[in-house]
Amino acid sequence: MLINFNIERLDKLLYDFYLITGITVSVWDSQINQLGFQPKEMRSFCRAIRSSPKGEQLCLQSDRALCMECGKTGKAVSRYCHAGLIDTAVPIKFKDTILGYMMFGQIADKPSANVRPALEKLSSDLGLDCDYLHALYSELETHDAEKIESIANILKMATRYLWLSEYIKIGYDTTASKIDDYIHTHISEEISVKALCEAFNISKNKLYSLSHEWFNMSIGEYIATVRIEEAKRLLTSTDLAINQICAAVGVKDYNYFTKFFKSYEGIPPLKYRKSHT
Repeated sequence: MLINFNIERLDKLLYDFYLITGITVSVWDSQINQLGFQPKEMRSFCRAIRSSPKGEQLCLQSDRALCMECGKTGKAVSRYCHAGLIDTAVPIKFKDTILGYMMFGQIADKPSANVRPALEKLSSDLGLDCDYLHALYSELETHDAEKIESIANILKMATRYLWLSEYIKIGYDTTASKIDDYIHTHISEEISVKALCEAFNISKNKLYSLSHEWFNMSIGEYIATVRIEEAKRLLTSTDLAINQICAAVGVKDYNYFTKFFKSYEGIPPLKYRKSHT
């Protein structure tokens, strides 16, 4: 099944949600890549956390872990992030298939005085000023569990209609779907534009057009993205050596693969494996 997210329409939906609730919200695909978020200016507290490289990495790990837990259960999941705020992920489903996730959060549920000890440890770990961090936490609105559950219920209802309202387009026997299957099946090989055009008897212009319509990127970028996603899957779910993973995703040179992977994920593959297992 081929899934295409209408990013522009989804972003407007996220903005409407934020405007009504005042709560940060984002949308992710099934591979846990963030596609959009509102508001564009994140909370000052979270922005301060992410100003630290370690804080940025921990935030991303928290988001991914929440989506993965949501994917396993197939239900809305709430949990504390590493900075002590509550995040909730809601699956976007079509029948029994998870298409992606909507996440809302950066919510405080405790008075600032109660979290001072935790903030002292956090600021020490991240090399940040505790008083500054505490002042930013004090600016956050607090919400109780009942309100969080109510918001999650509303979002669950909304996600059921995303594909019906064409916020998400689902394709089956289209040429784009067959191209997608071909790329995933042959990801360990060199895949060229010429080979794809010959395999599906289409012109380069048609291939480029289909890629932008369904993958929201050029065909070269999409092939690279599939290689990266497969590498991430192998890094976190197998014990294969890095050079074996290189070959499995169609990149023959170890050094090039390391640079290629780091350009997408911000860290080399071995460090990615350690931080996600």
